Amino acid sequence: MKVYKYENCIGNGRRIGICRKLQLTPERLHCHEFIEIVYVLSGRAVQKVDNASYDVERGDVIFINYGSCHAFEPTESFEYVNVYFMPELLSDSIITPENALALLSLTSFDEMRKDKNGGKLSFFGEERREVEFILSAMMREYTSDLPSAEAVIESYLAILFTKMMRRTALSEVEPARDFWDELCDYIDKNLHEELTLSSLAKKSFYNPSYFSRIFKQKYGVSLSDHIRRRRIEHAMALLTDSNLSVDEIIARTGYTDRSAFYHAFSKVTGMAPAEYRAGQKVK
Repeated sequence: MKVYKYENCIGNGRRIGICRKLQLTPERLHCHEFIEIVYVLSGRAVQKVDNASYDVERGDVIFINYGSCHAFEPTESFEYVNVYFMPELLSDSIITPENALALLSLTSFDEMRKDKNGGKLSFFGEERREVEFILSAMMREYTSDLPSAEAVIESYLAILFTKMMRRTALSEVEPARDFWDELCDYIDKNLHEELTLSSLAKKSFYNPSYFSRIFKQKYGVSLSDHIRRRRIEHAMALLTDSNLSVDEIIARTGYTDRSAFYHAFSKVTGMAPAEYRAGQKVK
């Protein structure tokens, strides 16, 4: 699978790029390391994102997570605007305390998305005209040599995100589960994987310190303490209900250091794994 880095429309030292494209033929499935917002100006196409396919037409906005594999297959002459930027741009200039949780609903992990549609939204009427005006203004700034053009573009991007979040809130669809419930489920299902603060924060486009702070506000414990506790609880269940060796259990709970596992297990249970297993068998 080909992974694209910045395309030609991003450059000149800027953190954000904008392109207007006309596509007549199908493109190859590909992925890239930046975020992409696509607004459909005219025509129709089938959009493929990871394992899902759906129809798009004028007024549709598609939020494509970095690392998602995607491609357009036009069913007629198809024109759209692409806005590209790195995930860090959200943390630096878009996220505020007021919009943080709402924005996170657009940027949840691909692994946690139920519809796997990359964040498709549809605009109509006056709202659609406003979105097209914003994109047109961003294009003018991008191609200009005016001072502070990038700051203006990023301000327009913040407005675009606000409209996307509003459209999400107004859509007549079944509300998604709370993101934090989804996050905890994701952690429980991936205890054997890397679950560091930085890796989880990157997936949701938050800087680690902010991500850690809002997690602790929600649950009263730090993210790292929560993960450690869930891993040890999983180890306790495996010691009770399976005949797996301690080394196998260590691997299944995401530990790579035996002494770190023993220390964490003792801190939670007050005993060594073998002692805990023997005690459970007595019961």
